[in-house]
Amino acid sequence: MPSGLHARSHTYYKRLVLGYLLFCLAALFCFSNRIYAETEPVVGEPDSHEVYLKLKKGERVWKDKVYVAPQQPTVYLTFDDGPSKLTGQVLDILQQEEVKATFFVLGKQVEAYPDLVKRAVAEGHAIGNHTYNHVYGELYKGFSSFWEQIERTEDILAETVDIRPSLIRAPGGTFGNFDAFYFYYLDQAGYEVHDWHIDSGDSKRVGVPASEIIQTVRKGPFQDELIVLMHDGTGHEQTVKALPEIIRLFKQKGYVFAVLQPSVQPKHFALGKVQQPRPSSEAGYEKQLAEAKVHELAMSALEQSRHAQQAAGKANHSESSPMIQETAGGVSTSTVVGTKGSLLLTNHTRSAAVPLEVLLGRKSLKLDTEHYRFKHGHYQVPLRQLMESLGGDIQWRGEQRTAVAHYGLHTLEYDFARQELRVRDHGTTTTIHLPQMELQEGTVYVPLRGTLDKLRIGIAAYGPEDGVMKVQVGMNLRL
Repeated sequence: MPSGLHARSHTYYKRLVLGYLLFCLAALFCFSNRIYAETEPVVGEPDSHEVYLKLKKGERVWKDKVYVAPQQPTVYLTFDDGPSKLTGQVLDILQQEEVKATFFVLGKQVEAYPDLVKRAVAEGHAIGNHTYNHVYGELYKGFSSFWEQIERTEDILAETVDIRPSLIRAPGGTFGNFDAFYFYYLDQAGYEVHDWHIDSGDSKRVGVPASEIIQTVRKGPFQDELIVLMHDGTGHEQTVKALPEIIRLFKQKGYVFAVLQPSVQPKHFALGKVQQPRPSSEAGYEKQLAEAKVHELAMSALEQSRHAQQAAGKANHSESSPMIQETAGGVSTSTVVGTKGSLLLTNHTRSAAVPLEVLLGRKSLKLDTEHYRFKHGHYQVPLRQLMESLGGDIQWRGEQRTAVAHYGLHTLEYDFARQELRVRDHGTTTTIHLPQMELQEGTVYVPLRGTLDKLRIGIAAYGPEDGVMKVQVGMNLRL
């Protein structure tokens, strides 16, 4: 495996992926029919089972990271729940005051006000992920629901402003909402979760007056590095009114303003008793951890490609050149135009920046960035190309709007009329409602891992290599 993984976890993931491949080769030698997709514990790294037991006891487990402390007192103004009709006023004030801020946006609000997000990015502000709809009952009943909203919003932002943010803020903050598992999965997926040091109090009830918001912020506490919580969602007109005075307050105290980015050490609240019971099994933990690592590897591949493009850009520099650019809030794939740190992003390239190659024994399926998708934490590939590469076949039944894929004794029926997937296996039929599948311009896209699992093939290993995301399938192939 290459060494171009995320800078802060370079050694960790190089050893992890190398150990992973060695284990797969050993399993291939010992077993003729199957490669077990489990990671061999690397010397010096915690065993997965041991981590699970720690998390069950409420102990938080983190990756090794390096953060950079600012050289002078720094405040990070953050705004949650937008964009809304008020966000433009907030941006006007920030522009007048020459201050940069971080906006933790809701996916559904980005869909409603895409131009405001584009403006925020163009003016040099950072973007963070605040889930899709902010509904506590959905987000905190179990991590899979939270994860789905994070990935959904990430996809919306990728399509809107070519950014996949690494910054996350939990609606309501993490106290009493996150358990140790939530923190661990997001950390393993390459995200940074940010709570805050100062709550402006602008959301503790409806219509908090500007004078009270200012007074709350004035009480502090103040320290060298501060994250301030405010809101730019609907109903927060008083926050807009208070903002100039809040900015003036920090300027008088000698603070500089900056945006949150991965190098900033996050503020994490203590773990509190969660409001909803969350039954957890070790099998579920392993499944979610695998999804998190797939996401981290994908983002690492984007980072690797970014470095390669930047190196090429140095040799062929121009005022406007296509490259992958790491922004304050995440990774983007765009044309970058501008100076003094302001970015004008043009949505002409896909946010998946590296080709995908699925290794199928003696064959392989190669897809460039225009022919696969990375959505909801999964690689989505064209069903026809996948099945034909596997040696299976596929039919399209136009009247039923159903794609039928056959592979050995397995049949997958993707029914777009009923929005369901029927899996027929050895005489047994399983129906999955609202599955992850898309029909775009005559092409059916399906999740790579989920489809291989349903065909009893599975994935043995994966990771970036030479600018390509490579996926090695298991050995139960009919090739």
